[in-house]
Amino acid sequence: MTTDAAHHRVWHTAHVYFGTSLIIGLTLNYYSALNFGIFSGSIILHMIGAPLLVIGSLIIISAKQALERHEQPSEPGSATTAIVDSGMFHYSRNPLYTGLAICYCGLAFAIDNLWLLILLPFTLVIVQVVLIAPEERYLEKKFANEYLAYKKRTRRWL
Repeated sequence: MTTDAAHHRVWHTAHVYFGTSLIIGLTLNYYSALNFGIFSGSIILHMIGAPLLVIGSLIIISAKQALERHEQPSEPGSATTAIVDSGMFHYSRNPLYTGLAICYCGLAFAIDNLWLLILLPFTLVIVQVVLIAPEERYLEKKFANEYLAYKKRTRRWL
């Protein structure tokens, strides 16, 4: 692990925060089921959830491929050596988080768990504060005007 990185702890990943939210949502649903009302048990939920899971997964795969093409890491503790602005990074500064949030929504629909959608805004705020803000400070410090220009032309999420 290097000191030239946005995050220095291996648990500083979106998987930890989304995973924790998922566990909380599943636990809440176990003790007090909260479903999608009249749509509960309906194929409609699967028709919403499955495409969201696929779309989110494709965004993540595409973003990982763009990072690999530019030989950039996606794990914490590794130095970033270039701004990636191609592929999904052309549309979002955080396509890995975006894809994960879309998958999370898809799962909420697919398993008929409204708790997950209620927890999502809190999860996104935590991801913003704990992961995205330090990453942006790191990139601004390291790449200065190049990153500021990228920030100006590319939205954070979509």
